[in-house]
Amino acid sequence: MADLLERVKKLLEKEENLTLEKITFLLHLTEPEKQLLQEVLSQLERDGFIYENDSQEYIRFPKNGDLAVGEVRFDSKHRPFVLVGNNMVFVPDNHLNGALKGDIVLVKRNGFMSFGQNRATIEKIIQRQNNIVVFECYRDGKRKRFRPYNNPFSFQVSLSKKDRNALAVGDRFFVEIDKINHNGIFHGDVICLIGHKDDPYLDVKTIAATHGIRIEFPESVLEEVETIPDTISQEELDLELKRGRINLLDKMIFTIDGAKSKDLDDAISLEINARGNYILGVHIADVSYYVKEGSELQKEAFKRGHSYYFLNLVFPMLPPKLSNGICSLNPETMRFTKSCEIEITPEGKMVSYHIFDSVIRSRKKMTYEDVNRIFDKREKLPEYEEFIPTLQRMFQLSHILDQQKHQRGYISFGDKEIQIQTDEEGMPVSIIPRYRGSSEKLIENFMLLANEVIGRYAYDLHLQECNLPYIYRIHDLPNTQRIHEVIDYLIKSGYPLEQKNYQDPKEFQKLLESLAPLDAYPAISDLLIRGLSKAKYSVDNIGHFGLALANYTHFTSPIRRYSDLQTHYNMNKYSSLSRQELDPALEREKMIKVCKHTTQVEKIADSTDQEITNYKLAQFMAGKEGNEYISMITYISKNHVVIKTSDFVTGTIPTSELIALGYELQEGTTLVHKDTGETLRIGDFIHARLVDASPISRKIQFSIVILPTHKIYTKKGA
Repeated sequence: MADLLERVKKLLEKEENLTLEKITFLLHLTEPEKQLLQEVLSQLERDGFIYENDSQEYIRFPKNGDLAVGEVRFDSKHRPFVLVGNNMVFVPDNHLNGALKGDIVLVKRNGFMSFGQNRATIEKIIQRQNNIVVFECYRDGKRKRFRPYNNPFSFQVSLSKKDRNALAVGDRFFVEIDKINHNGIFHGDVICLIGHKDDPYLDVKTIAATHGIRIEFPESVLEEVETIPDTISQEELDLELKRGRINLLDKMIFTIDGAKSKDLDDAISLEINARGNYILGVHIADVSYYVKEGSELQKEAFKRGHSYYFLNLVFPMLPPKLSNGICSLNPETMRFTKSCEIEITPEGKMVSYHIFDSVIRSRKKMTYEDVNRIFDKREKLPEYEEFIPTLQRMFQLSHILDQQKHQRGYISFGDKEIQIQTDEEGMPVSIIPRYRGSSEKLIENFMLLANEVIGRYAYDLHLQECNLPYIYRIHDLPNTQRIHEVIDYLIKSGYPLEQKNYQDPKEFQKLLESLAPLDAYPAISDLLIRGLSKAKYSVDNIGHFGLALANYTHFTSPIRRYSDLQTHYNMNKYSSLSRQELDPALEREKMIKVCKHTTQVEKIADSTDQEITNYKLAQFMAGKEGNEYISMITYISKNHVVIKTSDFVTGTIPTSELIALGYELQEGTTLVHKDTGETLRIGDFIHARLVDASPISRKIQFSIVILPTHKIYTKKGA
């Protein structure tokens, strides 16, 4: 694609007003290049190199002209503007011409000012960022009407009579809006119902929907699912065994998952061989056997990118018939798997590995809770008795792997997750830390090792020699400037730290361990870890800093993550003799697209989860105004002081309030009382009173409490 893009650019620098057909003719394009041309032209239009006029001709952007390409945004007062580079070009509501937040548009500056701001008109929607908008149905007198839910909107949308009649008052639903203006009105199709106002989790579903998370499956996907059997027949098993799938039905294999989990990706086994080495088996659902590349199921799985888990809701990547059925490694049922058997010495050295297609029968669905009761609390559970010797060996190996991780510089990101517990109506009733016992760490260690092995597998297949791409899970080195700023902030806050080169994971690991005894550790470590880069997917392997691994990928969750499913597809293609028929350039383009998309949907999952958490925390605190809490200061800035209560609720106090009480902000990091010398910094504890909790704004605000002694209760972190 990169080569074709350069050829098109050179042509358009010489020629003007070229149609798609003319460009195809002048460049003598091959059939694969013809298929890529529209994507190349769209990319050049998004980049502001060309634009398509009303005659469907592509024209170079005029230099110093009034036209520009940018992204539609809205300011805090819901006023629309187009972000062109670093410039804000404001657009009146009646000049948006159907553009939505996030759209890439062609904007024309009008050359006049209003309220001191440049004004412009959107000429064309180049790319819809998300043409799916949430609407709700309400009653206006005797008529049903429809309005967008919590979304800046400036144009009319018409629904078909069939869609209008099918909706009930109180329904919230997805509307897919076209980008063609029909005399000022845009057509929309109802693509799925989110829920009704009486649904206890409608708020969570709505937040997910506004982030573009797909709630229901299209009919074409559900029809395709019906062609897939619920069980493996003897005939199918015999055929697969003839093709080379290995029979592991008699092995002691089992799963360990959460008690409520229904989509079981992974099962494990462990044996000791004649040399006294461990043979760890990690057996992963062979989703690629059922979800074929090019199928409607695969296309929908790619769009979703993830299964999403929010409170008691699951929005699965695959329909439940697959995710909870034929693909899930349910107990006492035959399932097709991809197995990774790894030989490991008692010292933790990997001797060899073997990857193969297999068929298994899980002996038991164990739960984290039960296994933790046995090994952390020393309880006896009769139904686990036959598995105890194997589990004991597994915990021995897990401990060895823990030591190996620490020695190489593995960075522990801590156990900071919270669990919001809700009642039957979906209302939050308590907030507790999410407990991770020995069993959770065991599964994490085994899956980590399997993913490392599959990362190495790419090199053992000699893919680089064939220029064939692979998907890696990478984590870049820390940004030196960003980490320097965080360390500087903590030094100014009074913590005895040194400025070092923390691009060695062992040094970063030592830094966190040196801070671990401090009361302020949760706040300090969170600040440091937020200063690191984010892990992502890439075809270019630079290693994983946080895990201190040179080779790493995602392989172990193909039911829940598309990246893992794509790894399975690649393993199928690249391990066969037919890989010589693959076009390396096209394969690389496809994998780059997968990496970008899966990284993006991961960000969407994180931002959605954070918004739902903030919403539920505000909902939990609403009505508790006036209550007081002992809280830790987790950050101080010129605008606000961020605190976390002993109930794990995060909120803010305006810095101006403390300044009004006689405090001065010093170095931008600490607050010092000008009369008493009392100092507040990150890690200190204070009394705070809840002032406001708004689920709508997702904000929680506190006020500092002055005790009768006129001293703020503080507990120094060091």
